[in-house]
Amino acid sequence: MSVSQASEYVCEFFFDPTIEHPECDEKVRNIAINFRAWARSFTHTGNLFDFLKFLEGSPDSIVFANQSKLGLKTITEVVSDFETRFRIELTDRLSPDGLQIGKTYPARMIHAICGSYDLRSGGILPVNRKDGSPKFVAVKATLSGGDYPNEWLENGKRLKYFMKAISGRFKEIYKDNAAIINNPQNPVLVFVRNTKREDFTYWGRFFPFAIHTETDGSKWFELVEWSNGLGELQSIAAAESSLVEQVQQSLKLAPEARQRRLAGAPSQPEKQRATITIFKRNPDVIVEVLYRANGICEACLEQAPFDRISDGTPYLEVHHKIPLSKDGPDTVENAVALCPNCHRREHSGPAIWTR
Repeated sequence: MSVSQASEYVCEFFFDPTIEHPECDEKVRNIAINFRAWARSFTHTGNLFDFLKFLEGSPDSIVFANQSKLGLKTITEVVSDFETRFRIELTDRLSPDGLQIGKTYPARMIHAICGSYDLRSGGILPVNRKDGSPKFVAVKATLSGGDYPNEWLENGKRLKYFMKAISGRFKEIYKDNAAIINNPQNPVLVFVRNTKREDFTYWGRFFPFAIHTETDGSKWFELVEWSNGLGELQSIAAAESSLVEQVQQSLKLAPEARQRRLAGAPSQPEKQRATITIFKRNPDVIVEVLYRANGICEACLEQAPFDRISDGTPYLEVHHKIPLSKDGPDTVENAVALCPNCHRREHSGPAIWTR
């Protein structure tokens, strides 16, 4: 059997009899028509069964309250019959892991994989695990003709996606917005369409990189494709943390031991990819340059402005004369110890060492 046979079975034995019953009032009929559209939109039998189970758990709906009164099959009877008739196909279910980048999906199927069956719920669809902990968030972005001027900042890589607003107020504490803000470790599944007449194209997993505020007070997420977002930010944090630890280890070495390591170290640093390219710097170079400076800025020749609280050493920053980004070597000879003022001047003002 196919999912189309499954959906027609549900319509024939449940929704159609309700809609066509002469004693069915208009409000009940409209609700049943909406549910029938859902039943006919599923592409996998397992997702249709999930939908029926959801409806079974909604006894307060006037549609289901009227089934017995009208002498029709109840939703519980339909669920039981459906499970028996389509048992083999109940595991045929579209899940987040089964989504294909570049493939289009109707809005109802996006809601279905999120367990949300109300198209009025907005474009942000948070999904929790059974224990209530956040699992992921799906977002539906319309680029033209939608409620917000969403747009690609970099096609397929960086998306400008507006927060949910209520009465024109963009608040980060709103549940849907908070689901993204408070759980940056979880993926945001991004679905985009150009106009409201189209289905959505799945672009993959993204990461909430930043929040921006427009002059009119509206706020939007800068969503970055996962491999360029969270993974790379983690690389930056890990690299910085690792460098601090390595510098502390280098400080414990005798100068002779550190100089021996420097003699055998490669002059070109290893590169790692992040949101920008960062360099895995040699901690011995940093310590040796600071040791050479002995607390005196090597540009203005003034004493370091203050001592570090952590270890009491004079605060100077190690700067590369030829930047690493321009393939300058990570060596003692290419580095100087500078006070913060002189370091900023090297990067933003008239530099002593040509770049």
